[in-house]
Amino acid sequence: MIKKLIPYLFNGEINLIIMENEYFTDIFIALFIKIFRRKMRFYGPAYHIPPSSKSPKEFIQYLPHYLDYKLGIWFMSFIYTKIYTENLYMKNYFKSLNSKVDVIVESPGIKCKFIKPISYIHSITKDIDFLFLTSFTANKGLYDYLHLVAALSKKFEYARFAMGGFANESTISEINDFITSNNIKNLEIKTNLSEDDKYQLFARAKIYVLPSQEDGIPITFYEAWGYGDVVVAYLLDTYSDIQDYILPVELGNFNQLLEKCTFALLNYEGLKKKFADKCYYYARDHSYENGIKNLVENIAGINTK
Repeated sequence: MIKKLIPYLFNGEINLIIMENEYFTDIFIALFIKIFRRKMRFYGPAYHIPPSSKSPKEFIQYLPHYLDYKLGIWFMSFIYTKIYTENLYMKNYFKSLNSKVDVIVESPGIKCKFIKPISYIHSITKDIDFLFLTSFTANKGLYDYLHLVAALSKKFEYARFAMGGFANESTISEINDFITSNNIKNLEIKTNLSEDDKYQLFARAKIYVLPSQEDGIPITFYEAWGYGDVVVAYLLDTYSDIQDYILPVELGNFNQLLEKCTFALLNYEGLKKKFADKCYYYARDHSYENGIKNLVENIAGINTK
C-alpha cells in the first residue's frame, strides 16, 4: 500500500485519506505518510475498545490484540482530522485523550428496504425462540450461546434455537461435536447466508441473543429491531446509547444471561409489546440511508442542521 501511495504523496495529487479501521498495524501507515506530508488529512472509524482481560492467561493471549487497538486509537486522537464512531462512549474516550479531537457520532443501521412496516412486525408468526446471528467466533459469544442452548433446551423441551453466520469447517465440526455430546436436537444451523436468508431468520426469531465480548453498536441489533426481535446481550460500554432498547446482561455473567433469556422466553409477548414499536422506530430513524447521508455531510463539513 505504501509503495503505491508514494508517487501520489510526492506529486501532491491527494490531500485526504480515509482509513479503513482503528488498528495500529494500519494506522502506522498514516504516521509514515505524515513524515512526508504534514498537511495530509486523515479520516477514519473507531467503534470500540476491547475489554481488558480478567485472567493472566487471557491477558497474555489477547495482549497483542488489545495493544493494537489501544495504540491505534491513541495515535488517531492526535493525527486524524476527523474520526467517526457510532456511540457516545467512544467520543468521550477520544476527548479524554485529546480534548480538541473532532469526533462525529453517527450510527447507520440497515437499508430502509429491509425494514418492514410496523404492522408486519405485529402480525408475523415466529417459530424460532432464540437466534444467534453473527460470525461464529469466541469474541462474538459463540461458546456462551452454545452453552446457553444446552441449558435452555433442558429447561424447555419445546424451545427452538437457530444459528446463522460465517464459520469455517473446523468451527462447524466443533459445534457439531458439542451438539452431539449435549444431546441437542432443536438447533438449526445456517452458514453462508444470503441477505434474504439472514432477514428470514430475524423474521422467524422471537429473541436475538448476542453475548459478544467486544463491539460497537452491532448492525445485527438494527436487523433484529427491524423484525420485532427482543435483544438480549452483554452490556458493553459502547451500548450506552441503546441500553434501553435491549435486555442487558453483565459482561461475562453466564448465569445472568441464562436468567434473562429464561425471563425473555416466559414473558415474550409482554416484552414484544414493550420493545417492538420503540425499537422499530429507532431502527428506521437510524437507517443506513440517513446515517451515511449525515456522515458524508459531516465529513465534508456541511452543516445542514
